[in-house]
Amino acid sequence: MLPPDALLASDGAGWTVKYRRVLEISSTMDLPSDVAVDDQGRIYILDGTAGLVRVFNSHGGPLFTLGGAGVLHQPLGIDVNRAGDVLVADSGNHRLALFPGGADNPRFFTLPPPAGGKPADPTDVHFAPDNNSFIVVDNDNHRILAVNEQGKLLWAQGCMGRNPGEFRFPFLLDIDREGNIFVVEVINTRVQVLLPDGTFKQFIGDWGIELGQFFRPKGIAVNEAGEVFVSDSYLGVVQIFDHTGEFLGVVADEYGTLKQFTTPVGMAVSGNHLFVVEMFTNRLLVLEKER
Repeated sequence: MLPPDALLASDGAGWTVKYRRVLEISSTMDLPSDVAVDDQGRIYILDGTAGLVRVFNSHGGPLFTLGGAGVLHQPLGIDVNRAGDVLVADSGNHRLALFPGGADNPRFFTLPPPAGGKPADPTDVHFAPDNNSFIVVDNDNHRILAVNEQGKLLWAQGCMGRNPGEFRFPFLLDIDREGNIFVVEVINTRVQVLLPDGTFKQFIGDWGIELGQFFRPKGIAVNEAGEVFVSDSYLGVVQIFDHTGEFLGVVADEYGTLKQFTTPVGMAVSGNHLFVVEMFTNRLLVLEKER
């Protein structure tokens, strides 16, 4: 829970952005971690303990599943493109899994470890804007990778550290329409932004419990307007920044009261809707921005 003297102690004071809850999905999931939404409004929730992608319609009705035991092992991150291809960071198997057109017949991509490093530990993956390559978080090796559709390494950025271009256990990521890469760094308690070629661009946020700061950031989503949403799994809040890193506000309910989530992790944004995975309550919340 949020410490009483911490973030938003001013009771909002103009910093809240109002959202109302429109849907909750809480089926048989066990520690879900991430969510993606396709152009038809279908919702893809990664149920990592079961090794399943659970797919729902826009009203929360179950449609089908992908993966399962023997296919995915402790997957953590997910993305879906306009063609309906589903891409999963299959962390426990040290690889990526691609389900073309959402069919349960995946292709696998084994990721190369760095020289002398640990096996690749993909915790998130996204289609690049060109849709011909994938951007991957390699958590244990503290780096970000780009690989093509054949699994060939295009570039790698990062090592363990706190300087620009360095990471300490990066976790989830998102990509804006220009191809800029937004990476959540859990231990460095910040978001690091890379240019499309992997070079450093900027930081967003730093450690703390004040407005615009993070205590345990986990999830990130960037909308079409370039607004950056960051979930904090310890403080239980979602903060919003513009593309330059300027703090814009904190997600609140329709009455302007700070919205406190329970272990919020992966997120997605589609139009005026914000999708937030709550890991320890085993549910997905869908919120709609108040106009």
